[in-house]
Amino acid sequence: MSALPKPHLIMTKTRIMGTGSGLPGARRIRSARNDRPHHYMVHSPHFAYQEYAVHRGQYDRLSFYGPSDTGSVTVHMYDCRVDSPEFDRKLEVEVPADGSCVLGIPPGYAHWFEGLGSVTTRNDYSLHAPRDPSTPWSPFDDNATYPVGAMNASRPEVVANTTELPAPAQFLISKAVSRSWRGGATEQGVVAAAEIGGEVHRYFIDRDLGGRQPDLPPSQLATVTAKVGSYQSIRDDSYGIGSNVDNGLADTMVLDLPGSWPAHFSAHPNLTLILSPLLYDNPEMELQLVDRRADSPTFGATQVLPFPRDPRVVLTIEPGVLMRARGSGTLHYRVEYEVHDATARMPRLFVPVPDTGSLPTFEAPGAPLADSVVRELAYQ
Repeated sequence: MSALPKPHLIMTKTRIMGTGSGLPGARRIRSARNDRPHHYMVHSPHFAYQEYAVHRGQYDRLSFYGPSDTGSVTVHMYDCRVDSPEFDRKLEVEVPADGSCVLGIPPGYAHWFEGLGSVTTRNDYSLHAPRDPSTPWSPFDDNATYPVGAMNASRPEVVANTTELPAPAQFLISKAVSRSWRGGATEQGVVAAAEIGGEVHRYFIDRDLGGRQPDLPPSQLATVTAKVGSYQSIRDDSYGIGSNVDNGLADTMVLDLPGSWPAHFSAHPNLTLILSPLLYDNPEMELQLVDRRADSPTFGATQVLPFPRDPRVVLTIEPGVLMRARGSGTLHYRVEYEVHDATARMPRLFVPVPDTGSLPTFEAPGAPLADSVVRELAYQ
């Protein structure tokens, strides 16, 4: 039998945007190659876990992001796999909350966290099915919890799944969950329907109608919209944040906000960008937006728009809009994107535009590229 996987830490990669950008110095932290689905958990300052969680089929890959003065997150883990030579062994690891590391937790390891107040977690997870297809298991019901006191007394015995589902199946499941969260949901109930291995699983979720809805910044541009995104309310005023694009792609960004407008705008002729803040408490930021898309009814219009501070809100910026930012503090945010087809061999993804002289005009973009094609581009 091959060796069973163990928890592990890997370093992330960071790419910094240059000075010819409307967001100079923004750091893109790559915690994955975007070949797996993801979600975020945004934790309020008073959030505290009280249980261990254990999955049979979900392989977690966690990175943590918090304000600059945030300490490390303490992760407690027990190996609960009955076929593991290290069954019942406890591990404890400190993980920085600056996004520099990813902690991999294989199925069958119970895990509990300390120090998650004000910290946002990104999970680039994968889904695994049982080796025996006749073994009952559902990816929509794969989270058993145990009180910390009970776990310290004795551990459950788990038969962990070992067969990774094909990537299209994983993204299909992730898409179904994210769609069920659009506009807000709670963690109660079950969600939608999907066919897995020839069997139809039905599930639903109730809408988050009781909670206070976030404020939306009013856009005056036809090519810029703000709306409530895909999220699930959990306890202690915290949220699970799902994908708002069907391809499931997203990058985690960190920006030390400049106090004055940069000397350049950023333009994205063939990208639709969906931006959202990532922490529970986010600094104030303004975006200057100029509509330069030829077919837009607001072509030529300019607006200074306050960037959303609530992580449940997403701001969609369509192709052909110039953008730059100013503010105070450090902003953690997420960029989701769709890539549109172009007449050129490769779509132009980024164009720096100086704030002096005449501004360019961009033609209407083509249709969005297929999800699988965009994911291949994202691997690069």
